[in-house]
Amino acid sequence: MKSKKKSKKNSSGTIQQNNGVYKKQMLLFLAAVILWLVTDVVLHLPGIKDAVARFFIRFTLNSAVIFGKMLFLPVESTAFPFITVDGYIMQIVMECTAYNFYVFVFYLSLFSPVSWKEKIKTLIIFLLAVFIINNLRFITVGYIGKYSENMFHLVHDYLWNILFGFLVFIIWAWRYNVNKQ
Repeated sequence: MKSKKKSKKNSSGTIQQNNGVYKKQMLLFLAAVILWLVTDVVLHLPGIKDAVARFFIRFTLNSAVIFGKMLFLPVESTAFPFITVDGYIMQIVMECTAYNFYVFVFYLSLFSPVSWKEKIKTLIIFLLAVFIINNLRFITVGYIGKYSENMFHLVHDYLWNILFGFLVFIIWAWRYNVNKQ
């Protein structure tokens, strides 16, 4: 009889402990989301917006061209902020740079409930994944746009944003699961 009461106490204590851990993790996640939103607002302030946009657009343009050349693909830029993939010309704007994902994964890594060593590892994995996927996105939508303008907009506006969201979630879930073991 005593052992049953004791096990009920232990399971109740475990549930309360798990709830506390869950609440802490949710608060950390909420802090990451709030800081991401605040940073996004700051990056769009009138005195800052143009310089930030030029930085991210130039970085994205140059990296996409270099990435394409490394893959021996016909990717070039003859004028800022335009990129050409196999003859299809696209203009890069701030939203094309994946800056939102770079900022979000920074805060998501910073506020993850793991050691600093694991936070840095996760941040590096996130940044490399966003960098590589964003460069592949330019090449892919360039080829799609060359053959179908309608398909270009569908893939550019919807598919890649959904894929980026899944990418971030999958990496976060993977890294968090690895770190819990």
